[in-house]
Amino acid sequence: MKLTPPRNPLLRKEFPWLVCEVVLLLILFNANAPELWFWLVVLLVILGYRIERWWSSRPQP
Repeated sequence: MKLTPPRNPLLRKEFPWLVCEVVLLLILFNANAPELWFWLVVLLVILGYRIERWWSSRPQP
């Protein structure tokens, strides 16, 4: 079974970020107390970066 990249250009661009976020969530679910805060901060930084990039790339009226 061969995985083909998504045909939608936006989904193709966002796919690596989505995989990264899912992996970080899986790490968070399995992390112990000291690691939990580190991985939570990493996830929040990535989400904050993505929201900022989305906000700055939206069309201006």
